[in-house]
Amino acid sequence: MKATLLLQRTGRLLALLTGLLALATAGLLAFSPLAQARPVALVTDVVGDVRDGATAVALLAEIEAGRELAVGADSTAVVFYVGNGVEWVLKGPGRYRLAGKGPEPQAGAPAPARRPAPPAFRDIKLRPEKVRQAAVIMRGRNLTLAAPVNDDVVVSNDVRLSWVLDHARDTEYEVEVVDAAGRLLHRSRTTGMELPLPADVRLAPGQRYTWAVTARERGLPQPLYAIGEFRAADAATRARIDKARPRPDAPFSERVLFVALLEDAGAKSAAAEQRRVLSSERPAAWSRPR
Repeated sequence: MKATLLLQRTGRLLALLTGLLALATAGLLAFSPLAQARPVALVTDVVGDVRDGATAVALLAEIEAGRELAVGADSTAVVFYVGNGVEWVLKGPGRYRLAGKGPEPQAGAPAPARRPAPPAFRDIKLRPEKVRQAAVIMRGRNLTLAAPVNDDVVVSNDVRLSWVLDHARDTEYEVEVVDAAGRLLHRSRTTGMELPLPADVRLAPGQRYTWAVTARERGLPQPLYAIGEFRAADAATRARIDKARPRPDAPFSERVLFVALLEDAGAKSAAAEQRRVLSSERPAAWSRPR
């Protein structure tokens, strides 16, 4: 029984690869590289009208050196320079050119205000190149792992597994977790779509785990299946994140920087939850997860 999940996983991975190759051969699936110049700063707060050209600036947008931000009247932008760990507050109305060492006011714009960011955020890395991943959209029912998502990094001892099934009705879910050696750590059944990992399941720092959900709906002959991998954060990453975790009353820009730190560490689900919380506080748009 312990090898069941791995055998299923292997078979499904082979099926997925075969399907992707078929789609690529048919010209239905493509990978489109999107090269960018090297960015110098992250946008960590936006209040009002802030634009890069004709485009409204989003939170956690990566801004390239030499770009100009136009900050409207009664508007504010905060940018974090990764190279030196300094935040700059840009007040409107005015335009600011993002030079290599800091923003330069243009044509009479107010001087930007400089403020050091907490030291824990100075190791955030910007990505000079990005590749847009391929996506396959299928009609019909989809069982999706919500948290941890595939290739996620878990940064908390309180691990809650969750998933989503379109139009779920009268469904039982079987949840399995195995370690990298194939040992079954947990198996249980539930009718809900969330399962706290029991306290006796201890995740070793830095180790990878596989988890899977099988959904069996009454009246359907074929079960639905979803599988993913996650990694428990190593001790150094956990310490870095715990040190940087902002207070509830911390400035908005610092809490946005914490999202960037989580994404930099690969903690996708934790970062997504923080984005959701902050979105209720500020109506500004967000850039795509880093």
